[in-house]
Amino acid sequence: MSKARTKRDDWRKQWREQCRRQLERPTLNRINYGFAYVYKPVLDDGPSRAFNTMAEYRQWCRKLPRYLGYWPAPNPHAGK
Repeated sequence: MSKARTKRDDWRKQWREQCRRQLERPTLNRINYGFAYVYKPVLDDGPSRAFNTMAEYRQWCRKLPRYLGYWPAPNPHAGK
């Protein structure tokens, strides 16, 4: 058997063992350790938001960093 295949099989075996160990933990521990908090600018700065119009909501979205995915989608028909 080649080294590459043996290495891949070892990795899979280790991964399965890790999954089994994680499943033995209590559910609350799995929930607590399964999520990582990441600060999101603007989104985390206020307790809640309500907008009177869609235009207000869109204006608010443009203040967010692009990587959060709230910017409006490009209009494919804008140049036509």
